[in-house]
Amino acid sequence: GNQQKVVMARALLSEPLIVIADEPTQGVDVGARAEIYRLLREISESGVPVVVNSSDAKELEGLCDQVIVMSRGHVVDSLRGKDLTEARMIKSAVTATTQSVSVVDGSYGARKITRLGRFVSGDYAPSALLVAIMVLLGVFILSQNGKYLNDFNINSILGLATALGFIAIGQTIALLIGGIDLSVGPLAGLLVVVASFFINDGSPLGSILTGLGLMLLVALLVGLLNGSMIRYLKFTAIAATLTMYIALQGFSFLLRDAPGGYISADVTGLITSKVGPVPVAFLVLVVVAVVLEWALRNRRWGWNLRATGSNEESARRMGINVNRTIIMAYVWSSFFAFAGAIYLLAQLGVGDPKQGVNYTLASITAVVLGGTSLLGGRGSFLGTVLGAVLLIQVMNAIVFLGLTDMWTYVFQGLLILIAAVVYSVARNRQKQKGRA
Repeated sequence: GNQQKVVMARALLSEPLIVIADEPTQGVDVGARAEIYRLLREISESGVPVVVNSSDAKELEGLCDQVIVMSRGHVVDSLRGKDLTEARMIKSAVTATTQSVSVVDGSYGARKITRLGRFVSGDYAPSALLVAIMVLLGVFILSQNGKYLNDFNINSILGLATALGFIAIGQTIALLIGGIDLSVGPLAGLLVVVASFFINDGSPLGSILTGLGLMLLVALLVGLLNGSMIRYLKFTAIAATLTMYIALQGFSFLLRDAPGGYISADVTGLITSKVGPVPVAFLVLVVVAVVLEWALRNRRWGWNLRATGSNEESARRMGINVNRTIIMAYVWSSFFAFAGAIYLLAQLGVGDPKQGVNYTLASITAVVLGGTSLLGGRGSFLGTVLGAVLLIQVMNAIVFLGLTDMWTYVFQGLLILIAAVVYSVARNRQKQKGRA
């Protein structure tokens, strides 16, 4: 603290025309912080402009007359008066796209960035690209096989996409904080195995509810363990969730070394109920994705996820409980694996310890196709659902076109590669234009 004050005093001896304070209170105690604030205010009152660069939103709220919020090298908001609050600063920072504003005398106007440029560099460009690919692929397959759009096939595609979509939504939450959850596949498989002991033909309602409750409890405990290993035992996300991946798969085989325990036909029929050719569960998935997308952009829960994934240290300085945010992200990831397992048990109809593991890679693929960054901080739940549908559509197309299983992995790899290249190139070009 004293060193900070000495540096500031030395700068003032030169009678500067402007003072720029970069993180002036970083690493100082409360007393020194108050003294630095007093010095900065005295400098400002003497007529010397003071510019403070800080990631502490609460500090800026109490110290500054005007706050300019920046994101990805662009000015995205300018706050004064009653708008100058910690909540408004955090919202502006974590909900910003590459659209920027130029500040002149405290007001701001839009920079000359084309609408197409803003869209390409935004979070919804991947979703639009996925829709276009799905339409083109559907038209091509229909031209080769007229049965492609019959009710049975539509129900099959959307049904398979439902289980994957729920699991991928959980994976999206893990990736938004800059992590990854490799355990979701074996977890979903284990939950189906657990259900196979309780949800059988002739089982009373109490047994069915016990099975569902036990599935949920196991899922939440797994998420809590994953998050705790990462935050408190200092495991990397890959190491912690890979350890859990192996453990969960082992537990599945301990409970059942072969398929067994047929799921109740009544429960299966209820879960797979549909409206026309569309499964009701898929409609629920879409509603959940829309609600989560809204929360990601407009609620503190979403802001905390994006801020933590963008820069953990900056998020901590803004008052975000990073440990809680990350642990709860893995709990949510496991919860959505539970939601996916509910539909998966209806699809499989039996407790099979070998099922589920493939959903780990498939969920990551769906999330990447949807445009969520593997580095954290940005993504879209709607994009994830579209990515899941496209992935299932590709697998379905292989069957309709009479191709071998080898092409499943070829197309899956190509989709990820093309998506990663296209998204990265588009965003990098937009950043370069913004700097120019």
